[in-house]
Amino acid sequence: METLEKSLNMWDDEFVQSMETPYYLWVSECRERVETLVKQVKILLKEMQTGFDGDLIQRLEMVDALQCLGIDRYFQDEIKAVLDFVYRCWDGSVGIGLGCKSATKDLNATALGFRLLRLHRYHVSADVVKNFKDKKGQFLSHGAINDEEHMMRSMINLLRASSLAFLGEAVMEDAKVFSSVYLTHLLEKSEDIKQKSFLKEAEYALLYEWPSTFSRWEARSYIEIYELDNSRLKDKIILELAKLDFNILQYKYKMEMKKLSSWWQNSGVSKLIAVKERSIEYYLLAVSVVDNAEFGSSRIVVAKTATLVSLLDDLFDNYLTLEQVELVTKAIVQGWNISIIQNIPNNFKKIVEFIFKTLHELTSEASQIQGRDMMQFITKAWADYAEASSKTVQWKEGQYVPSYNEYIKIAATTGASGLLSLHPILLAVPNLEDDAIEKIFLNKSRFNELIWLTRCLVDDAHDFQDDKLHGQTTSAISWYMKDHPKCSEEEAVIHINNLFDQLLIELTWEFLNPNKVLLKWENLYFNIVKGVQSFYVFGDGFQYHDKGVKQRVFKVLFDLVEI
Repeated sequence: METLEKSLNMWDDEFVQSMETPYYLWVSECRERVETLVKQVKILLKEMQTGFDGDLIQRLEMVDALQCLGIDRYFQDEIKAVLDFVYRCWDGSVGIGLGCKSATKDLNATALGFRLLRLHRYHVSADVVKNFKDKKGQFLSHGAINDEEHMMRSMINLLRASSLAFLGEAVMEDAKVFSSVYLTHLLEKSEDIKQKSFLKEAEYALLYEWPSTFSRWEARSYIEIYELDNSRLKDKIILELAKLDFNILQYKYKMEMKKLSSWWQNSGVSKLIAVKERSIEYYLLAVSVVDNAEFGSSRIVVAKTATLVSLLDDLFDNYLTLEQVELVTKAIVQGWNISIIQNIPNNFKKIVEFIFKTLHELTSEASQIQGRDMMQFITKAWADYAEASSKTVQWKEGQYVPSYNEYIKIAATTGASGLLSLHPILLAVPNLEDDAIEKIFLNKSRFNELIWLTRCLVDDAHDFQDDKLHGQTTSAISWYMKDHPKCSEEEAVIHINNLFDQLLIELTWEFLNPNKVLLKWENLYFNIVKGVQSFYVFGDGFQYHDKGVKQRVFKVLFDLVEI
């Protein structure tokens, strides 16, 4: 049992409690230095805005650096002023040049400008990219600067821009393919490239498209990229600010992780059954959802909710009989009625009691923030999840063979997007209307539906073969093949992958639609998608430590950045 437990948990409580938390990161001197640096960077941004025909690419690269380094929240007004200026210079049919009055348009400036303007919900069309595509399908800049370094930079920004495509923008798929092939070849001849920061950034762009990364991981990665090239930033104070900001936030995260680890250790669950203990991985997911220092309670609740979902899944899938699963589900539906499960084995009952107790605590915290009782909403959300999970157990028992459409509907609920979003949103956004709360867990809009669908398909679309090797055959791919007997496994995989890609593009449109006023809770909700996607870049990072998540845990949560 001891060996099994160790294989299921990399970050035991002793390890977490021993994490280095240098106090200097939270004292006034350190925070005062941040304030000074912010003021100095604001001055730099103001200086860049002088002169109507200012250097567009310099301004764009500055905004991009602030965003990639995760410090853009300090400069929202200044960033808007820069992007307003860029948009005034924007030609909807051909893009922009290096300067506002440049007659010749530049692929690098246009690709980067398109990406930043679209991220900030300006009206920009992908048609501008067609201006740089020749008859052979190659994308080339028309400007005077056409050296290898400029081409590499253009391809990186073209690839980054392509991940923000909307439905119907076929040119963006062409751009993605062309730039990906170019950058892949670039990495293959890495020994010939003098500027190593290009290689590191190209590798990052190829691995982490916009929907599959998150701010803190991007910040850590770009700190390392900018360290390799001193000429990339206008002033070294920007990198110093990014490093200080990163370490200060990491200090806060470490203190929260210690509380989370103590909570899990004190639960005693690992002494009752063998479970995959992923509280630290779930905390990383929480950081991807909401990373600002003031939202610590929301991060904790994301990690706790994900832990409880995983625990209930383990009970349903590996330990309880179908009859016992139905009893637990009934207890949840009937308002956490613990008396219903009195006759299940004692160790399982203790775990269910722990889940119920924790959810009552989370409900009390949410009710305090919202100013009214949240029990009805939280109970309904968990009841829907439990009932859907109960049905999947019935399917595994062979009591019923669902259609593909039935599977998708249930899998969307068992993906737990509603639960993972509802709890942190209730803590982060006070005084929500009932209708807004219900949208989060009742899937009452296309935006919500797409979040649920992409969540349930991400594992099936990216990890089918790996799941098969581990004996997991229940997936959208397998059920699609049952509904389409003439369809081969290869064809089914292609269909589900294409469906997933199209849903993600539609979701990008729903989120970045310039005609839509984005509500505060919707931004947090969308971050769930990005956080979950990041766990599947190398396979199922929730199930297996060796799928890239271990590295991100260390670099985002444990390892300080050297200043």
